[in-house]
Amino acid sequence: MKKICLLPLFLLALPCMAYRDHRGVAIDSLEAMLTSANPPKGKELLGVYLDLMRGYQNTDGRRAVKYAKLALPLTYKFNAFNSRESVFYHLGLHAYGRDEFDMAVRYFEQALAVTDSMHNDSRYTPEDIDDNLSQIYGALGNLYNMQDKLLLAIEYYQKALPIFERNGWHQSECILYHNVGELYLSMDNNAKAEANYQLALAKAEATGDSLMMALPRKGLLKIYLAAADYDRAQEAATWAYRYYHAHRAEEPGDYAEVLASMARLNLMSGHRNMAAAKAYADEALSLARGQMMSETRCDVYAASAQVAMEEGRWAEALGLALQSVHPDSLATYGDASSYHMLAEIYTELGDKAKTKEYVGKMRSTMERFASEHYQSGLSQMEVIYETEKKQEDIARLTREKRWYLWGGVLAAAVLLLTALLFFLLWSSVRLNRKAAVIKARLDGELAERVRISRDLHDRLGGLLTALKLEMAGTGCSPEALALADDAMREMRNVAHHLLPDSLGRWGLKRALRDFCLSMRKVDFAYTGEERHVQHEEAIYCIVHELVNNAVKSADAGRIRVDIIVADDHTTISVADNGKGLSPGMVGLGQGLAGIEERVATLGGQMDILSLPGEGTEINIDILNNRHKND
Repeated sequence: MKKICLLPLFLLALPCMAYRDHRGVAIDSLEAMLTSANPPKGKELLGVYLDLMRGYQNTDGRRAVKYAKLALPLTYKFNAFNSRESVFYHLGLHAYGRDEFDMAVRYFEQALAVTDSMHNDSRYTPEDIDDNLSQIYGALGNLYNMQDKLLLAIEYYQKALPIFERNGWHQSECILYHNVGELYLSMDNNAKAEANYQLALAKAEATGDSLMMALPRKGLLKIYLAAADYDRAQEAATWAYRYYHAHRAEEPGDYAEVLASMARLNLMSGHRNMAAAKAYADEALSLARGQMMSETRCDVYAASAQVAMEEGRWAEALGLALQSVHPDSLATYGDASSYHMLAEIYTELGDKAKTKEYVGKMRSTMERFASEHYQSGLSQMEVIYETEKKQEDIARLTREKRWYLWGGVLAAAVLLLTALLFFLLWSSVRLNRKAAVIKARLDGELAERVRISRDLHDRLGGLLTALKLEMAGTGCSPEALALADDAMREMRNVAHHLLPDSLGRWGLKRALRDFCLSMRKVDFAYTGEERHVQHEEAIYCIVHELVNNAVKSADAGRIRVDIIVADDHTTISVADNGKGLSPGMVGLGQGLAGIEERVATLGGQMDILSLPGEGTEINIDILNNRHKND
């Protein structure tokens, strides 16, 4: 299926020349500031990094990523949520541009988690949050469109719709409905495509923008032509042609596309006007010979070929039709109709071999795009069987070849299934063995936590209680009794947080939230479905230890805990604005080596980002092999 080129509703605008920030300073001047005698510091330095990140976005991706990663620790140091969201968003865009789609999704999810944190911060307005969400949803929609995951693309585009409605962004609503209509049209779902185009038209009326009123009608024209609905096609064509003819210099591709539709409109049965059809086709053809998207050029040549066929100009129609298809290696679903047209032309020209060839191409293209498991060899074999039946010897040879081929296919399938079965059994044994090792190790650690918690509560708690009663009986001062109360309360907190009951009852979110709330310096954010997750006891222990390490050793003013729970992975981020680690200490000391080993046991990965004096960020990603039900 071809990828759809949608209107750039969410992507950042490209710079005209050299990028300039809001103060009119060119990016080379900004870089010079970093090495000047009086370089920027603190929040000003963060602002420079962000401007450089944005400035290099479309010209030098490596530098843009460099400044994004330099800005990230400062966003934690200054608790700058909006700046942090921008960093994650830009990192996602650059991963997307490198076709690292999984990495891009993770960055966009982190941007969503940061935006969620902004809801509880009075520094940010609802408009700030809506701006962030709309651009992230749009980027995810574009990403999934590039992967031909069109239903996911539609889902994310539609997530932006309530934002547009809430803010009265009618033009954005119009473009959104138009883009969704284009996606449904590419999926041959004309009913949903028409419904979205009509919604786009309704929003376009509120904008008064002639382009917004012409765009959906261009798509509706194609739908009505396919349905042979002349009256509605004529109405849509009048609007679309009037706009694009007036703007043919700015929009030559769209104008050529409308001209091709106008040519087909004048070929409709009962409304045929050959002179008008030819005039529209010739004008479109003159535009298509310039620089134009391949899909539009193919559409124009196909329409011109249809006009030539109606006039009986078969040799000319052949030349036009041949230019309406992509090379075989790049063939799209839309090429099937052109293959059918070529077969019809070759039939009129008396070339039976070519007729059979393009009938075969049409069928193989349709089958290939109808099923993910299409086998091209079977299609080629079918063509051979249909064209090699002239005498009995050839027919016998064909039958023998069929049996040999099917026998080979069957034998290969049996071997493949056997190998697959052994591989699955071997993988299952290996995974079960690994799971047993993981379970034994983690169970031992968790059992030790439970034992320590029980001993603290039952034994030390009893001793402290007895001590307090003894002190009260000996007439100790109120200060001493208060100190004993503090010791008992602290003991209970320690015992509780080692492994709280809320973890087993309500899951990871409730347990970690309670733990973070008990710490004065710790902020907590959770993104994802509130449910039990795999390895949640181990994850709780990891977060507990990371936070305690930051409190005891990092000299941090604030600590931030972010948890993202997705279907296939759980992401943990613990960041502080403390004194950071020197390069030689990353991965060593402060219990980090033990935590890293524990993460590896779970099959996860841990990354540490830290600079002296600029805080520390620890990111952990743990894949989920299964989900624990509530």
